[in-house]
Amino acid sequence: MKVESIWFHDLSLEERQFLESPGDAALPRTTDVLIIGAGLVGLFTAWCLRQRFEGSICVLDSHGISHGASGHNTGGLFAGQTSHTHPQVFRDWALESRELYGSLATSGGPLADPGIDFVRSGSLRIDGKWPGRLPEYSDSETQRGNKSEALSQAALSDFEPLLSSRFSEGFYCNDDATFHPLRTALALARDLRRDDVSLITHTPVSDFTISSGHLEAINCGGSTVSAGTFVLTTGWAAGEMSSRLGFSLPLGPVKGQAIATTPREFTMRTCLLGATMVRQLKDGRIVAGGTQEFVGPDLQATDDGRRQVLRDAAEMVPDLNDAPLDRTWVGLRPHTPDGMPVVDRFPGSDNVFLAAGHFTKGVLLAPVTGQAIADWLIAGSATRDLQHLSAARFANPAA
Repeated sequence: MKVESIWFHDLSLEERQFLESPGDAALPRTTDVLIIGAGLVGLFTAWCLRQRFEGSICVLDSHGISHGASGHNTGGLFAGQTSHTHPQVFRDWALESRELYGSLATSGGPLADPGIDFVRSGSLRIDGKWPGRLPEYSDSETQRGNKSEALSQAALSDFEPLLSSRFSEGFYCNDDATFHPLRTALALARDLRRDDVSLITHTPVSDFTISSGHLEAINCGGSTVSAGTFVLTTGWAAGEMSSRLGFSLPLGPVKGQAIATTPREFTMRTCLLGATMVRQLKDGRIVAGGTQEFVGPDLQATDDGRRQVLRDAAEMVPDLNDAPLDRTWVGLRPHTPDGMPVVDRFPGSDNVFLAAGHFTKGVLLAPVTGQAIADWLIAGSATRDLQHLSAARFANPAA
């Protein structure tokens, strides 16, 4: 069994090489905007900014493009299932971001030609994690724009015959979707290259030059890059970077292991969310995951993690019992105590912005996060309500 993300496996050699090294551009000595982190949040930030900004933009990463959590997930855009415990403004943001994917990927959209495998698969939650009675919750969700359906046990068996009979209710969101995260990263990166955005990979940041709250430059192994504005989109590593910049954020990695089976002869009708997530790819393979392990930056796939995910998946879809596995992989999700990201100007700084900590919603929220940061940079101030995502909610200046 291979230990490799299914999304990398699906790419051609040329595509994988492009993600590793997207060109021969040299590290610039200066740039107007430097985005540190080339996952989907960083790429969408650069892409949204480039639509209205003619200055120089550089995207920098210590690894390849989207080699972190953006390339090691299960490819779900389940905005309708965003927890009811989050503020409604955040839940509305998730719906907006899912629809941004839809508009970008449909005919005539900028991501339509290369294709990102965007499919309105729907999502079905069966773990009972909704408030009060399900029919009332479903009605209220539909009224706020989250098209949904409350399914009884009888309706569940008709809707998804493969589902175990042990589940008594289900919350179905018709407009939820799935996509290929790395084909999306490829489409964005190639578009950015055509628009003269510098993409620099395998170049870690080693030091910062700060003067009176103003970040003047970064050092990358002896090379210095100065910029007018810096944007940190480095996922869980943004916590450590923030400390080096003088502000302590409770942001760190949560290990998530996922699996993919060999192609199955049965056909699932939708994506299932319970103790784990289970979905089927168009070639018949089943993807399931992932675990949530608070064990630090551990990228080691384990037999225990693999068995746990398959066991949870089989409890939902009994036909997965003893299903042969093709591969497993691990991603590190950036986590904050309230499960929401920080999208804000860095406290005490006039030219550093932070967009990180999206936890399980990173790929989903990447378009709207990139749009929010780009709008802020162009307008000179936040153009939408981001108070619930402020760094100040975790105020604890580093000593």
